[in-house]
Amino acid sequence: MSGALVPRATIDDVVRFRNQTIALYEDAFEKIEAAHDALQAAREMASRCHPGVTSYNYDKAEELKEFERAVQLPRKERYLRTARRLTDINAWSWIIQRTDLERLMDREAKDKLREQMRFIPERAGRDGELINQAEIESGLPELTVENVLATLERFAGDAGMIFRRGIANAFSALDRRFRSHDGFKIGSRVILTYAFNDWGSLQYGRTRDTLIDIERVFSVLDGKSEASFQSALTAVEDSRRGMSGPRQSEAETPYFRIKGYKNGNAHLWFTRDDLVEKVNKLLAEHYGEVIGDGMQAEDDPLQNIKTTPAKRYGFYPTPEDAAARLLDGVPLLRSKSDPALRVLEPSAGTGNLARRVARQSTASVSERYRNEYRFDPRVDCVEIQPHLASALEAEGIYNRVFCRDFLSLLPETTGAYDLVVMNPPFERERDIDHVVHALSFLKPDGLLVAIMSAGTEFRETKKASAFRGLVIDKLKGSFRDLPPGSFAEVGTYVNTVILKVRKDGKGFWL
Repeated sequence: MSGALVPRATIDDVVRFRNQTIALYEDAFEKIEAAHDALQAAREMASRCHPGVTSYNYDKAEELKEFERAVQLPRKERYLRTARRLTDINAWSWIIQRTDLERLMDREAKDKLREQMRFIPERAGRDGELINQAEIESGLPELTVENVLATLERFAGDAGMIFRRGIANAFSALDRRFRSHDGFKIGSRVILTYAFNDWGSLQYGRTRDTLIDIERVFSVLDGKSEASFQSALTAVEDSRRGMSGPRQSEAETPYFRIKGYKNGNAHLWFTRDDLVEKVNKLLAEHYGEVIGDGMQAEDDPLQNIKTTPAKRYGFYPTPEDAAARLLDGVPLLRSKSDPALRVLEPSAGTGNLARRVARQSTASVSERYRNEYRFDPRVDCVEIQPHLASALEAEGIYNRVFCRDFLSLLPETTGAYDLVVMNPPFERERDIDHVVHALSFLKPDGLLVAIMSAGTEFRETKKASAFRGLVIDKLKGSFRDLPPGSFAEVGTYVNTVILKVRKDGKGFWL
């Protein structure tokens, strides 16, 4: 793959020239050092010529300043380090520009690459040691043939993912409903809100970036390797030139028909159905298949439960940031006169959620509240995979660990809980099945907090609509977005939301 991106002979040449450059910098330093020694000898001889005279009796002219700083000897180690880093950064930049990767990258990937290629000035401590060595080493590696090949292979391997992510980011900027997989399935038109300012000109910032990103996606899918991705911007600006104030306009490009309105919005119609189909296929690959089955009970869709486990049990461990956001604002304090808080984690996995709750203790409560409140929740875990259940049991911090499918467990076996915290499997609306079942484990005033697929908030399937009718309309629950890509580090780009709901229907404000 890397040989197709940049010929191996070219990589060999670049690395050879780089090594010769470093050798010449080393030779140059030796000459600077020799010149510095020669100047020192001249200054010592001058002191014999005019002993005792240490300053001039006239203003410093520019040529005198140049004479005095003709050679300033830097520290050899720092000079050569800088030469290597600067040469490597510029050589890497040239290599990246020679590949076809940059045009496939979205803004996120480009920003990350620019950060890696940034020259970071050294900061030294009192003893001259580098105190930001780790920051410097986080950039692109030293330019060797092996490192170039490995880096290009990695970029090439990630190119498809980066391109799909760029498509997702471009369209998710348009409408919150596009955050769900099936909501993300684009049709023939999208709406750009606030596309024009009060003078009728195209807004800078998000609108322009979105147009560029969408055109980049369509151009790449159409095989246009030399496109500048600016034709949509140019067409819209040309259609509104020569006038000011709110007005209508219409522009057309090979991929879009763009109509501007007096209210500041723009409607963008896609004119290439074949490319729209490609975009939707890539979106599905990026987000994973989370659309409902479409085979639901007519009388009560929530009773049409998928009893077979999800593929790989739908196992995606809860990332630390997502766990912290889920539990933010969840009350874990109990009055000392009340029994301990009973907590259930129905899909415990590796315990990333349950552990956060179980390890809370009264010691973490401020002195002000310690005499009045307790902070020692009793956490029960349910986990279908035996090896994970055994690992949870071995931690010794949980009240009970049930090794079984949560959907087969009944409240009569466990008792009722004050709190349920959960990250259920998302696949094919299984998260709805798990949350509905978990509600039956709550005490009358119990609280449930769950991470769910973002599509749950927007899908128009019968099950999703019935679920929203239960948790939002009836129980007054609330959805809140998790940041896009919250689960990327554990292998899925499904966008997610947090649901918080009380069983008594009194609501829970985020």
